[in-house]
Amino acid sequence: MPFALIFDVDGVIADTEPLSMRASSRAFHDLHGITVTEAEHLPYVGMTTWKQTEGIAAKHGLAIDTGELVAAQRENFLRGLEDAEDIVFPGVLEIFAGISKYSEWRVALATSSGRKRSEATIRAAGIDAGGLSAWITGDDVQHPKPDPEIYLRVASELQLFPTQCVVIEDSIAGVEAAKAASMHCVAVTNSFSGEHLRMADRIVDSLEDVSITMLYDLVTDPAS
Repeated sequence: MPFALIFDVDGVIADTEPLSMRASSRAFHDLHGITVTEAEHLPYVGMTTWKQTEGIAAKHGLAIDTGELVAAQRENFLRGLEDAEDIVFPGVLEIFAGISKYSEWRVALATSSGRKRSEATIRAAGIDAGGLSAWITGDDVQHPKPDPEIYLRVASELQLFPTQCVVIEDSIAGVEAAKAASMHCVAVTNSFSGEHLRMADRIVDSLEDVSITMLYDLVTDPAS
């Protein structure tokens, strides 16, 4: 029976959340002259830049051109990514190398980021995109996380039932989306504490703690 291991990107594969927050804060400062704190970004981790931008703007009472702000954030992020070094989280490359030895497993990405940004991030992280069986981005769905649409799209593309899929997530919205899609979920505490991610089936502090045995247990144990 085939299975799928589905990765979120930012905060799971790549340590880009701080870079993303700085890119957003700079865009708000440059275009509207306001200071946005890290705490204001946290509720939107795992969601689309569009939703984050509109939420922060509403909090500050700003009338904005959302497209303009999102474009500025994206350009700031891509420039910052060019100077970033060693952004891949520990354990990621080992999981990709290890899972490739098992022919029944497919590997896919499901990220709220847009296609251009996620492609740049995957390149910077040193991931071989040729080994991916599916790659769905925020550009491909109408309803962002915590809606399950993005994960259901991956399952449909792979022609698998959701219960044949294991998701690796770092955000509250991501875990909620995976569970709403009836998928198994491993949460890594890169962005939030284990208490915040308690809806996940397994919680780890590092992807170095994720083993093929854990993944098989999730997809073969009826209680998972």
